[in-house]
Amino acid sequence: MDKEEAKLILKIQEIDLDIERLNKRIKAIKEEARRLEEQLSSLYKEKELLLKRKEELENLKKQLREEIREAEEKLEKTEEKLTKVTRDVEYKALLREKAKLEDTILKKSYELDEVEKEIEKLAKEIEEKVPKLEKEIRQLEEELKDLELEEKVAHEKLHEYAQKREETKKEMPEHILRFYESAKEYYEGFVLVPVEEEACSGCGIKIPNVLLTKMLKENSIERCPSCGRFIYYKL
Repeated sequence: MDKEEAKLILKIQEIDLDIERLNKRIKAIKEEARRLEEQLSSLYKEKELLLKRKEELENLKKQLREEIREAEEKLEKTEEKLTKVTRDVEYKALLREKAKLEDTILKKSYELDEVEKEIEKLAKEIEEKVPKLEKEIRQLEEELKDLELEEKVAHEKLHEYAQKREETKKEMPEHILRFYESAKEYYEGFVLVPVEEEACSGCGIKIPNVLLTKMLKENSIERCPSCGRFIYYKL
């Protein structure tokens, strides 16, 4: 492999590594966005449950008040009838009805009192929790917007790299391109790597002195005796 061919391989290799990094980042963004969406869903649900429970209690309170009002009206009418009835059987029946209505009013009033206490307690909980939930929701929504923007920019950059890669492929001899495409998978993207601190930067194994001397003297491109990658000092 001569230096011009090596430069072309290095050029497309750098593009492919950038593409790989971008794809990994896009994947990470999607995973992070999914996690944020799950958190948001949980917060929305918590807020919704609190407000829904308050609405249910308010409806129950309204219903109980209406039932008490109806029972009180019936009681008033029953008491009025008691003042006018003459027959003993009717009088006893009205007394039973009166007692039943009074018991209903007593029970419903107790239920109403408990509901009002629960509403008061829930109102305090809502006053404390909902602003915090809404703040968390706003923060997560902002984070999601930032991630969406970052993903959009990453996809645009990915498109640029793809175009650059196609242009680079046109510059490469067919046999060099074939070699690179087949070798990059085996070498995990690093087909051509520099020698750093007298070692192959691909596998980290020290290069033999004889080979190092040749590379320094001839500024040649060689194969790493350990991993088989192409290695160079400078291009």
